[in-house]
Amino acid sequence: MKYFLFFIALLCITVSFSQSNTFEISGTVVSADDKMPLESATVHLERIKDSTVVTYTITDKNGKFFLKDNLSDTTVNLYVSYVGYRTYLKKVTLNQNFIHLNTLELEVNSSALNEVLITSQAPITIKKDTLEFNVKSFKTKKDATVEDLLKELPGVEVDESGKIKVNGKEVSKILVNGKPFFGDDPTITTKNLTKEIIDKVQIVDSKTKSEAFTGEVTDGEEKTINLTISEEKNKGVFGRVAAGGGTDQRYEFAGMLNYFNNDQRVSVLAGGNNINSPGFSFGEIRKMFGNINSMSVSSNGTFTIDGRTFGGGAGITKSQNAGANYADVIGEKTDISADYFYSGSNSENQTATQRENILPDSRYYTNSTSSSYNDSGSHSANIGFDIEIDSTLLINVDPSFRYSKSQNTYTGYEASLNNSKVLTNESHTNSQVENVATNFTNKLNVTKKIWK
Repeated sequence: MKYFLFFIALLCITVSFSQSNTFEISGTVVSADDKMPLESATVHLERIKDSTVVTYTITDKNGKFFLKDNLSDTTVNLYVSYVGYRTYLKKVTLNQNFIHLNTLELEVNSSALNEVLITSQAPITIKKDTLEFNVKSFKTKKDATVEDLLKELPGVEVDESGKIKVNGKEVSKILVNGKPFFGDDPTITTKNLTKEIIDKVQIVDSKTKSEAFTGEVTDGEEKTINLTISEEKNKGVFGRVAAGGGTDQRYEFAGMLNYFNNDQRVSVLAGGNNINSPGFSFGEIRKMFGNINSMSVSSNGTFTIDGRTFGGGAGITKSQNAGANYADVIGEKTDISADYFYSGSNSENQTATQRENILPDSRYYTNSTSSSYNDSGSHSANIGFDIEIDSTLLINVDPSFRYSKSQNTYTGYEASLNNSKVLTNESHTNSQVENVATNFTNKLNVTKKIWK
């Protein structure tokens, strides 16, 4: 008995030491030569054992910073970085809830002409309205996608539907090297591009092309993520392919191929399965089914769209998708981007039910069968022309086309029999519904800068 109590006590002690403790760290960053405060210096904490970024912030106009988080580690590394200054490193012991570091002095990063200076790049940099993450500083699984990477970045949240938030603000679009990638659905990019080709993740306030051209300040309620491709990967061919098969002729495949040549970019992707997996993101499903009254995702990953279930529902669902993206610079004044995406789904379900109904003085029987078949598909295409006539005049032309079609067929039969199993009534049900939606839009926008 005493050994059992000792084991319980030891377990409680272990659990208590493994619990996360809340800590707050504050301080002031100044220049070592003139003792002036440094505004917008990046301050971040890293775990010592694996260099994982814990949290980050920037200094205010007085050089002050404040960090708050929960961590079970007893010590962390605090880094302070500022353009033109040497990176400051300090080991901080988390032995109390409130830690004030007083004044931290950064030295000017100067070196002799014959001296080679090697410095490590900060994992997080904040430049005015741009938050930048150095991808190499964040560890992920092998062959991780951009979505896997985003989940590791502090302040970034990705839910089960693929929607992204940065510090509570929703991400409305994702760019690759500053240009659109497969239209206006960010999840196509995050679920198909791999982390290995990405150099930096930049997060800025979402702006229209006109706002970006004029430098107009927005409310910052929506964010845009720009993925910059590393220089060595921005020229060449690369991709990824995955496929699997199983019993009962079950299969699943997905692949993406990219050709990058500096400003020119061509990407194609395709995928399909018959294992009741949607194979699509929420944005792709909206394109595939057109107008949707209700759509939800459960905790186990099951999608329900207007009563139709993918992944875990009855019947067999086949899904397929394919797309292409093109971006280039024509001459010196025109940027062009174009994309096409196809999404399709076929589902078949057959049921048979035999029921015996027992009443106080008799019983009767009900037999029913049903068969349903659903076929849906959509095509979407977008083209964008950005023509910068000069430094003061920008013309944007953005035509867009959508086409979707769905067919639903249902056949049902039900028969009731009395106690002697003699047919008393029967019913037949047949229905066929077809929906077709076509949409074309074209936006023309002219922006002129005027200086007084």
